[in-house]
Amino acid sequence: MDLRRKISELLLRPLRDRAAERRLRRAARDGRPLKIVLGGAAPEPDWLGSDIGFFDATDPAVWADLVGGENRVERLLAEHVFEHIPPDLIPKVLANAYRYLKPGGTIRIAVPDGHNPDPDYIRNVEPGGIGPGADDHKQLFTIESLSAALAGAGFEVEPGEWFDAGGRFHEEAWPAERGHIHRSRRHGTPDKSFPSSHLSLLVDGVKG
Repeated sequence: MDLRRKISELLLRPLRDRAAERRLRRAARDGRPLKIVLGGAAPEPDWLGSDIGFFDATDPAVWADLVGGENRVERLLAEHVFEHIPPDLIPKVLANAYRYLKPGGTIRIAVPDGHNPDPDYIRNVEPGGIGPGADDHKQLFTIESLSAALAGAGFEVEPGEWFDAGGRFHEEAWPAERGHIHRSRRHGTPDKSFPSSHLSLLVDGVKG
């Protein structure tokens, strides 16, 4: 990103945050279905974007203020966000997600896959790696560690796409209505960034 684009991003981001916050508050106030993207823009018109600038997902008071009460949210989606959250804060985010989701609600998480067998992929996505944004990565999840974090918060775990510890790829028929994941076998397109850059570890947590 060149200097001009950096300056533009710094100027425009607060405006985008305020607009996204207004949309979220309005939807909650009007009683509309709440389908929230954590730390990103809304991929579809019926979803609501959020950003750390106004939505600190570690703070239960922020959830209460923005969505209006527990058991109000239908869907949560986080594509390549959780790897940027410090490990000690992951339980707080998931505890809040569980509390504010409706029974039967879901959180879909996609992150770089620590079991991807290609060493070039790992070098790009590991904390401090050489890939875009990896300088801010705090941990490298595997199917075991992400599933354990979700289960520890009370969620039923439903994997969608993942590599196992032996480097074998698995895919289940993950429901589209729980949120679009671009970096996935289903929707991603291999590019020249690094091998299998379009693949993620994709896991759903379902509130019972």
